[in-house]
Amino acid sequence: MSDTSTRTIVRPRNRASGVQVTVVAGPGAGAAVAGRKVAVGRSPIADLVVADPTVSEFHVEASPGDGGVEVKDLDSWNGTYFGGAWVGHAVLPTGATLVLGQSAIRVDLVNEPERPRPSRDSFRALLGRSAVMRELFALLARLAPTDLSVLVEGPTGSGKELVARALHDESTRTAGPFVVLDAAALPPSLAESVLFGHVEGAFTGAVASRAGAFEAAHGGTVFIDEVGELPLDLQPKLLRVLERREVVRLGENRPRPAAVRVIAATWRDLRRMVNQGQFRDDLYYRLAQARVVLPPLKERREDIELLVAEILRRLPRSAACARAISPDALAQLSTRDYPGNVRELKNTVERAAYMCDGPVIRSQDLAFERLLERGREPSGPTAIAGAEDEESTVPEFKEAKRTAVDDFEQAYLARLMAKTGGNLTTAASRAGIERHYLRTLLKKHGLRTARE
Repeated sequence: MSDTSTRTIVRPRNRASGVQVTVVAGPGAGAAVAGRKVAVGRSPIADLVVADPTVSEFHVEASPGDGGVEVKDLDSWNGTYFGGAWVGHAVLPTGATLVLGQSAIRVDLVNEPERPRPSRDSFRALLGRSAVMRELFALLARLAPTDLSVLVEGPTGSGKELVARALHDESTRTAGPFVVLDAAALPPSLAESVLFGHVEGAFTGAVASRAGAFEAAHGGTVFIDEVGELPLDLQPKLLRVLERREVVRLGENRPRPAAVRVIAATWRDLRRMVNQGQFRDDLYYRLAQARVVLPPLKERREDIELLVAEILRRLPRSAACARAISPDALAQLSTRDYPGNVRELKNTVERAAYMCDGPVIRSQDLAFERLLERGREPSGPTAIAGAEDEESTVPEFKEAKRTAVDDFEQAYLARLMAKTGGNLTTAASRAGIERHYLRTLLKKHGLRTARE
């Protein structure tokens, strides 16, 4: 079980630098904790621990918000109430009193002394000049040489595996193996074997002995991606391995050493899953000795210019593609929301670089690339919007959609084949689709490859 002092949460700065949460009624009345984001609950690793059996393991979270304190109930059993009304996610006035089970807390905005901001704008492959990323890099530099287990949380495409690799590369285990385990891709019937290994004949199909992920990573790091997808019945077995630093292969009784550091990642809120009984609390305590939260790209737009420059710099030297971007195109990229985060930005820039007509990515290249991302033809929405006052010109939805998709496909495929010299294999690879599907689309639109 980890000590709460090892847990650190990184999130973007708000207008107020933090909140203070104070227990005003119930067990532990008078206890208080201040921070940028404070989780309250019965769990021994909650930021503010309330020893009330009617309070959930992780009950509610408070942080600075626009005009008050942002409060989020973490799917607690008994709910969070303000003024007699249930609160799911709301911004409340500073000084508000919340009722949790048989306890009550007060939430206040506070201003902590301004600390010197870290100056580094990278940590291994991670880049960023924004305040939140510089704070993250400083934190990772402190965590890297330790053996603390780290839970990395963040939306899809935000760089969770890059954080894990950076921590490993900067650690004392850098000479050891770095083993990646995708919990979401574990086949149920083979999950234990993948994690812990097996001996020959342990089950049907076990024709040879095999080391599992933890044994293979002995002396190094295991990165468990999408740890929230681990089956519930597998979680206590994983916990035993983490506590004993040894594994027992399926089909034998002899323990084998597995002294590894564990870094786990998830896009889910595991605290909610603990409350819902979908994730074991004791395993969460073991994995979240340090907790790092990556922000979505839309919350650090000032990093986009730096990221775009790096993406273009890393394009293969032998590739025929753009190596620069115009100010207007860069400004366009900086306004998008990027639900796929840094991964989506990378895909967007790389596609535009390969598909544009010159050495510099321009605004029109991004406009065409947006069609690929969203599957929409530019004249479609514009034409429909412009015809709002002419009901007779608005086509039936299915017909308009089919026409827009057909026009987009034809324009895209014609440009794709021109850029690749009509080579089907190269074109399929560039478009990210299978050759047989590309061939079908080309036939549909009457387009030819170089060999036809």
